[in-house]
Amino acid sequence: MDDNQEANDAMNTTNTQTAYRICPICEAGCGLKLTLDGTQVVRIRGNEEDVFSEGHLCPKGVALGALHDDPRRIREPKFRDASGERAVSWEVAFAEAGRRLAEIRAQYGNDAVAVYVGNPTAHNIGLSMGLGIIAGQLGSRNFYTAGSVDQVPKQLASELMFGDDMAAPVPDIVRTDCLVIMGANPVVSNGSFWMVPKFREKVRDLHRRGGALIVIDPRRSETARLADVHLAIRPATDAWLLMGLSRLLAEQGRTFPQRYPARGKEVLLERIRGIDLAEVVARTGVSESALRELADRLCVAKHPVLYGRIGTTLQAFGTLTSFLLEVVNLQLGATDTEGGALFGEQPFAQPGRTRASPLGHGRWHSRVSHRPEVGGQLPVAVLAEEIETAGPGQIRALVCFGGNPVMSNPDSERLRKALSTLECIVAVDIFDTATAAMAHVLLPGTSPFEEGHYDTFLGSFGWKNVARYTPPVQPTQGRPDEWDVCLQLALSVRSGGQVVTSQQLAAFEDELVAGLVGRHVDDPNGPLKGRDVQDILGRIGPARGVERMLDVGIRAGRYGDAFGAREGLTLERMAETPDGIELGSLRPRLTEVVRHADGRIDLAPPMILAEIERLKSSAPTEGLLLIGRRNIKTNNSWLHGVAGLDKGVDVCVLEMNAEDARARGINEGDPVRIFSGTGSFTVGVTIGPDLMRGVVALPHGFERANYNLLAAVGLVDEPSGTSALNGLCVEVEPCAEVV
Repeated sequence: MDDNQEANDAMNTTNTQTAYRICPICEAGCGLKLTLDGTQVVRIRGNEEDVFSEGHLCPKGVALGALHDDPRRIREPKFRDASGERAVSWEVAFAEAGRRLAEIRAQYGNDAVAVYVGNPTAHNIGLSMGLGIIAGQLGSRNFYTAGSVDQVPKQLASELMFGDDMAAPVPDIVRTDCLVIMGANPVVSNGSFWMVPKFREKVRDLHRRGGALIVIDPRRSETARLADVHLAIRPATDAWLLMGLSRLLAEQGRTFPQRYPARGKEVLLERIRGIDLAEVVARTGVSESALRELADRLCVAKHPVLYGRIGTTLQAFGTLTSFLLEVVNLQLGATDTEGGALFGEQPFAQPGRTRASPLGHGRWHSRVSHRPEVGGQLPVAVLAEEIETAGPGQIRALVCFGGNPVMSNPDSERLRKALSTLECIVAVDIFDTATAAMAHVLLPGTSPFEEGHYDTFLGSFGWKNVARYTPPVQPTQGRPDEWDVCLQLALSVRSGGQVVTSQQLAAFEDELVAGLVGRHVDDPNGPLKGRDVQDILGRIGPARGVERMLDVGIRAGRYGDAFGAREGLTLERMAETPDGIELGSLRPRLTEVVRHADGRIDLAPPMILAEIERLKSSAPTEGLLLIGRRNIKTNNSWLHGVAGLDKGVDVCVLEMNAEDARARGINEGDPVRIFSGTGSFTVGVTIGPDLMRGVVALPHGFERANYNLLAAVGLVDEPSGTSALNGLCVEVEPCAEVV
């Protein structure tokens, strides 16, 4: 048991009550059982009865109480100008933000105001549903998210292959007998684009039924330590390995089962057969015998499956790597097969997502570097230059939702300087982060106990299908929640900074709910087709708040009651079932997923064929290469300094291979300077056996040793514009001290 949990368990729980909460910090989505003394949370445990997480709990979940009580939390709006910082009322904060943003739009145009969305929005229903409303009101094409330093290549690959950027299959871990993991560490991350709590236990079950875990990673990670086979691969060469593996599978007759409706098979196979295995070995550092043994294992396995994550996406060929990984799953017949790669599904449904309306790619481009939008967003790698470069469309203001781009994006110091020149920054956050500290108007968010939770974004990537919702545990004490913040901010921009009344806010929400219902009613493929809008509005559950939108999407979804037309889910039923509701194992459903107009998988999109040629003509990487490293007590730039999470070993240290350290005269614990052509900083060193030679590893998201100071904005995955943060060429040298 974790030390923090023991401390919680020791607390006096006399005259207490029990409440339930889904943890919003990471993609495990663990169900928590809380003990409350009045409104004070005095104990946090994993909920053993939760149908999804089954009692799993990590230090981040235990620390939610400390996060809620943290004295550094922002609890009232702040206004900053040349004279300093001061607390202001909510009315003044909204009015000032609305006035400034409206004036900038009026003078320079809509694109002068950029929107940045941070990772926490994916775990927050108020922000995930509300930010689109304020973004729609602003009408700017300068929309950026943390996804372009995280997952966009995976989404673009899914869009190219299946016609839907959210069609990313996950391993059917309870039925597979050979799981291959590339560039991911689910023991620590609990999955990523794959919600999989209790991963260690699931691997034990895999081994009990005679299955194997194979991990391909430059580092012997916590997950690799559980593996039957660990293949150390040179960073950012995964596309080479997958091309070689695909060729070997094709030689064994694995050339895509006929049951898959697909086009471009022969075109792709021609490219695959032309790959040189000697080049694969030279690029990746993986021997030909090891590669052939991997291919043989996959062919012998009854239920093989490959999964790749952040190590495969944050590199110069992230889109190609993500695409090729699914190509291999298709060659093996693992896609849409029990025990293979299956597409999860969730209760919540958006109207109108059909084959006729894919999200698209390249519908507009950034002004300076001409980078394409993907799924409605531009790559954050261009944000600094879009602020710096004068002319029509120059960014002059930023609205930032739960993000910290100063810390999380390439060439961080350049971006910090660019942001300092903006006329207005409006930030919504619970802490005064490096980015929020630059805001002219800072609007506090709620704590994890003051908001309801449902996974609208991640719910389609679970290891099993469930329905789970938990309402707020504590009141917001008169402060607006994130949903209301988004609505009031949108209304304030619309009115040019006028004070928003409660009546106006309620009417605006009614308008939004009615609009959502209307879109479901107009959806020719939906269960509410042709229904009476007013009748449905009268049946919606909660009286106010984002839960009304959530109730509509759940009841109009696959498992919903269609507002009385059938037996099914409602938000009320989910709220009354805090342990969650089982919806069954993952199931084959490829025909529901593919959204290309012809209903077929595209195996040879021109963009992918061009990327294969670019890969073959690319220069080999040389020198010392930097990769990221996860830690169970942090989550990107979140949670630093939260009580209970900073105890023990300092995780913000550079990890080195012993031979690399010895060659540079570096010993355990020494201070070193790490540098690239973009930036440098000093950091302590730990030396161990887990890294292959020529590779160093550093955690992401720490201000005192900011990984992103070393990353050049021009080094990106070309199709998506996503920053290539893995495999950075760096050098390390001894120094006098860490400063």
